[in-house]
Formats: sequence, C-alpha cells, structure tokens
Amino acid sequence: MTEGALGELRRLDDRLRAALRADARFSHVVAYGSVPQGYADRFSDLKYWAFLRPGAAVDAADWLRGHLAPLLVLTTEFGGAVAVLPGLRRVELHVAPASRLPEVETWTPQHVRPEAMCVRDEDGQLTRHLLALAGRSPDPAAEAQPTLERSVNWLVLGLNVLARGERLRAHETLWWVKGGLLRLARLHEGATGHWGNATRCAEQELSPAALARFAALTGPLDELERRYAAAVGWTLDLAAGLGLALDDRLAQELRRGRLGP
Repeated sequence: MTEGALGELRRLDDRLRAALRADARFSHVVAYGSVPQGYADRFSDLKYWAFLRPGAAVDAADWLRGHLAPLLVLTTEFGGAVAVLPGLRRVELHVAPASRLPEVETWTPQHVRPEAMCVRDEDGQLTRHLLALAGRSPDPAAEAQPTLERSVNWLVLGLNVLARGERLRAHETLWWVKGGLLRLARLHEGATGHWGNATRCAEQELSPAALARFAALTGPLDELERRYAAAVGWTLDLAAGLGLALDDRLAQELRRGRLGP
C-alpha cells in the first residue's frame, strides 16, 4: 500500500472514530476488519460496531449519511449499513443495543488486537470482551469433520439439481462447496491463519497444487459436469488426507454423480 493511500485511509478512519466517540448515544464502539488487524491495503474497507446506551436510537444508514458524502447507502443482508464513497471505498456500520456487547467474545478469534479495535469504552466492558476474544484460539481441526459434512451436503444437493437440469442452481450451489473445500485445504496444508475467511490471501498461503484444485471447480455453465467431478474428487482426497470419516457407500454414490437410481 502506498503511503499516500494508507494516509488517506487512516485519516478517514481517525475522523470516523472521532465522530463515533463524540456521539453520546453510543456507550461502546469497536472497529473490526483488516484496518485494526494491521493488514490494510488500498482496497480495504472500514468497519465498525456501535453499541447504544439504554433508550437511545440511531439509524446506521442515516448516521453514515450525516458524516460522509456517499454515492450510495444501503442496508446489507446482515443488517448493517454500508456507505459507498468516491473511489469505491466502503464504510460499514452496525448499530446494536449494549445488551449485545457480550457477543463480541463469539467473533472469530483471529488477528485480534484489542488496543486497535477499541474505539469507545466508557466502563471497560468492551476491553474485557476483546481480551477474552483475543485469549481464544480457533480450532480448525475440531471443525474439520463438520466442514466436510456440510460440503458433502451441498455436493449432494448440487449433483441432484444438476441431474434435474437446473444448471444455474447447480452453479450457485457449488459456491458453498468451494468454501468448505478451501477450508479443508488450508487445514491439510497447515495454512489456517485465515480460517475464518478462507479466500483471504489464499494465493499467497496455499500451494500451487491446492490452488489448481480450487481453480478446477470454476468455469462456465457448460462445464458443470466436469466441475462437479473435480469437486467430488477433491472432497474425497481431502477427507482421506485429513483422516475424516465418510461412509464408503456415500463416497461411491458421489463418484457415480448423483444419489439414487
């Protein structure tokens, strides 16, 4: 990241942090994402959670409109508000009651830097939750079997809708399969530093062989049969390589292409 671009991002972050601290309706504010993690580049977003005092009310979209000059403000599928700024910079803000503050401890415990994440904490409660989060360690090995099973679930669905002729739906379903297999590939190669966001820095952290297996899952609609065959093959190879349980009869059904006659 160039110093000029980094300086611009930091100035915007500083300005928004100051505005969030100055808003008396918020009792606690936390920043998250690549900026407080220390991995920001010129494409990074700014992201915040702001927790309300009892009885206070803030519309996140209106707050962003009042403090920025956005080209677009929207509410995401996950309930947060996003402002799109000139230069395609994104700023995301979630507003929640302070009663939800303990949920911070349930966030993915990777690259947690409490001192960089804490924006406003008038009673020390947010800091305690962030320290508890930082003290947790992700356990990818414990998640491997469920990840495999969820990937197989999506494979089964995708193979059946593909056999039915719903190619667009089969294409969409493969997205879920790819996410699960990428996590298993990270575990297999000992590259679990971005377990919570498996595509993050994958090009730098996974082997060329793993990236080639992933690339084989991509392609146009008229190659879905090949792509699903590649997904089945990689699923079975990862299950074997990680010593995960998968019924031999189910493995045979997957190789055949769909469940049932």
